[in-house]
Amino acid sequence: MKTDEYIEKLKTTIREVVGKCWNCNFCYSACPNFDSTRGFQTQGPSGITQSLYYAVKWDRLEGEDAQDLRRILYACTTCNACVNTCSKMSAGVSLLDAVDAGRQLLVEAMQGPLPRQARCLEKIDKYGNPYGKQSKRRLDWVGDRPVNRIPGKRVKNLLYVGCSAAFNPELHGIATSMVDLLNAAVIDFGILEEEVCCGDPARTLGDHFLLEELMEKNSLMVDQAEINKIITISPHCYTTMNKYYQKLVQHAEILHYTQALEPLLPILQTKWKRQDKVKVTYHDPCYLGKHNSEYDTPRNLICAIPGVEFVEMDHSRENSLCCGGGGGRMFEEMEETVRLGHRRVEEAVAIDAEVLLTACPWCHQMLDDAAKDSRLGKKPRVMDIAEFMAERFCDSEKCSS
Repeated sequence: MKTDEYIEKLKTTIREVVGKCWNCNFCYSACPNFDSTRGFQTQGPSGITQSLYYAVKWDRLEGEDAQDLRRILYACTTCNACVNTCSKMSAGVSLLDAVDAGRQLLVEAMQGPLPRQARCLEKIDKYGNPYGKQSKRRLDWVGDRPVNRIPGKRVKNLLYVGCSAAFNPELHGIATSMVDLLNAAVIDFGILEEEVCCGDPARTLGDHFLLEELMEKNSLMVDQAEINKIITISPHCYTTMNKYYQKLVQHAEILHYTQALEPLLPILQTKWKRQDKVKVTYHDPCYLGKHNSEYDTPRNLICAIPGVEFVEMDHSRENSLCCGGGGGRMFEEMEETVRLGHRRVEEAVAIDAEVLLTACPWCHQMLDDAAKDSRLGKKPRVMDIAEFMAERFCDSEKCSS
């Protein structure tokens, strides 16, 4: 597609989306960014799209006007709460389609994304990951664990680790726990030696051309390995692959790891060693819940673990609070009156949860950072469901609670 045609297609998408909006503002009540900023940045989801609409109508995509629009557009967490609320209470407008198109327009005009986010894209382009780490370090987390590597032995299942669990030492436990769980269930699986970013940051930040390059690289490796099932650790990888890897989904089933582990519960339940009582709660990742309506499976896993007392927070399932890390915000410091991650941890503290579980590396990082705030007093331990499950395989006297 020629550049002019591409730009006009994006503008048409914006016009069509905003043209369907009734301006009823039901979306405001669901928007985490509006809540955390008290409206000083975006004036709510329909405010974002209205700003975008008039920027396109009046050709305000350059200079200072573009910088103002950039600040507004990239503050969005892309949590999908506005879309879900609109589908239930109003016109059923997919406001995120306009946000996505607007970000692509700004990237095309070399006006977006925000500075740190732009460096994230540069790192993905150069190193294959948003952290700027050498690709040869991607498998450092494996250590001496027995795991098949692709290419190599033929396996039916691929554990797609993703960048965060691979490169962030604080998140390595998620990847190692998944290896331990799959090995405990005697699953035939492997990991890609030359895995690259799934493309979620590129997609959400507006660089769909970079997304295409990453999809091609990952898809080629999966095709050559003749994989039947892909198990992703991150809900962002899960969503991106299912929605954008069109050729891949034709011959490979793509699951979030919670969906892959649930059928294995009959096997795993024979291997629990820890029975000590613990009160836990669960934070729904937006890209697993609000984007894919997967609410029950994670809870089924948690409630199957011996000794668990499961308690819901005030906001849960489709009404769950966003951690604040989606939409590329992991890579940029955002101005907020109330930190979204802090609000979420405060909810866990309010119900006296000892452990705050989630199923997303970015949620894990955002919530863990918030839990380290000394002002919160007694704080829950932030863990991924995979980490928590793997730990319950340990003897009580050998594992820290």
